[in-house]
Amino acid sequence: MLIRVKTILLLTPVLAFGLLLPTGGLSKTIPVEGCAAQVNDRMVTVTEVMTAMQPVERQLRGTTQGAELDRKLEEAYEKALQALIERELILDAFRQQKEMNLPDKIVESRTEEIVRTKFGNNRATFRKALDEDGLTLEEWQANLKKSMIVAFLRDREVDSTVSVSPQDVRAAYKKAGDTFRTPEQVHLRMIMINGGKTDEEIAIKRKQAEEVRKRLLEGESFEDLAKQVSQSAHAKDGGDWGWIDPASRRPELAAAIRAIKPGDISDVIPAGGDLYILKVEGHRDAAVIPFEKVYDTLLTELEKQEAKRLYDAWMARLKQKAFIKKY
Repeated sequence: MLIRVKTILLLTPVLAFGLLLPTGGLSKTIPVEGCAAQVNDRMVTVTEVMTAMQPVERQLRGTTQGAELDRKLEEAYEKALQALIERELILDAFRQQKEMNLPDKIVESRTEEIVRTKFGNNRATFRKALDEDGLTLEEWQANLKKSMIVAFLRDREVDSTVSVSPQDVRAAYKKAGDTFRTPEQVHLRMIMINGGKTDEEIAIKRKQAEEVRKRLLEGESFEDLAKQVSQSAHAKDGGDWGWIDPASRRPELAAAIRAIKPGDISDVIPAGGDLYILKVEGHRDAAVIPFEKVYDTLLTELEKQEAKRLYDAWMARLKQKAFIKKY
């Protein structure tokens, strides 16, 4: 049986194969040479694991250090090792199916496609990239062939069998509950004036706030006055807090926000030792996002979950029949 392989980017072996061996900071629990694991009669080498985790290691060394770096490197090593063990299980399953074959001409055809799309159809540039990574064409194509086999079997055992019905999506929508409910929102402007500490200061601040409110009622711009007198973080924005859920404010303010009609100015509201004047510029009722609008999002998520379930079950079957030993 000749297998047909979908042409997808995942089939492309990584050209950046230069090994970034750690020069310090890597935990002693990670072996530094030899075999990392045995899968049936095949060995997974430490070099293979370190190569697979190279992109993650490079990122971690640029953002993390010390004990945290050691911990995350160990996690990355284990994930890379597990992925390679699973790859060997898949390749072994392919080898056991004698009727299946991936002809060299298909690998060569995929190679030509990669040279054309990734290297401007320039063989010399492609060869140079291989040389820089210390790979021969034969080694690179061997990796490519493995990637194609893994992709084919994964598609046959997992991706092509994923099935999510409209009823499944509807059930997930109902189960999500408030996830697809948008809360009540108001477009809020706010002027905040520090309330003062002594009785005298409190009285002065209250009088100041009342004077500001009077000017607003007489028609002065809320935005301009907020920039002049407000002491909140949004003063420079004219007191504009954008669209917010009233429940996100302290209770005394939330109650006042809900009571104000769009365009109205609130009374001076004492809250938390400060004084507030509010203006609601718009209002949106709470609403439920229609099923039709989230159908595709839910379907994609359910398909991912089902694919993971099928993949995990497949791996469990392969592991049950295999000899696996980590070193």
